[in-house]
Amino acid sequence: MHKTRIKETRFVAILFAATLMVTQSPWGTDGLLPQALRWAGYFLIIICVLGRTWSAAYIGGHKARIIVDLGPYSVTRNPLYVFSFVGAVGIGFCTGMATPALVIGTVYAVYYRMIVAREEEHLTARHGDVFRDYVARVPRWIPDRTLWREADEPMGYPRNVYLAARDASAFFLSLPMFAFIGWLQNMEILPVLLRLP
Repeated sequence: MHKTRIKETRFVAILFAATLMVTQSPWGTDGLLPQALRWAGYFLIIICVLGRTWSAAYIGGHKARIIVDLGPYSVTRNPLYVFSFVGAVGIGFCTGMATPALVIGTVYAVYYRMIVAREEEHLTARHGDVFRDYVARVPRWIPDRTLWREADEPMGYPRNVYLAARDASAFFLSLPMFAFIGWLQNMEILPVLLRLP
């Protein structure tokens, strides 16, 4: 299931990048609005990377073995996916256009809703009433900060936290990629076939 999800996500990312190679904002690449959208995207990607790393500090090495319900997992059942959603929308904004952020956010929400449903079936079968109780207490997506509970001691394994930070940092790769695509378009090496707000 995990490997299939990664393959499908990579396929969609490649399709998304290929489409963006011939797409540009109707306001150009250097206008105030495209720049503001890019800065918003940078900010969201930073939140994503920090949030995914923070979440890994709680679940790193425990995923699927036990139900972690502390730290970010005490306010939402899926903080890794929530922060990834924030990063995906950030990548969309880094194009300097709002439409890619809306499209990628929608595709992510629909696809990961199905992924989470399958994962929850697996966790219910594996952990029974413990997981059912967790589902009854903690929202699936929208964090409820009033539910916050902290761990008394570190939970994640340092190596897992490091790996999570490394993997989450891949979100930063979109920044030079979109800059390079914009440069190729400005040099008229890549044609602009589509203009999206």
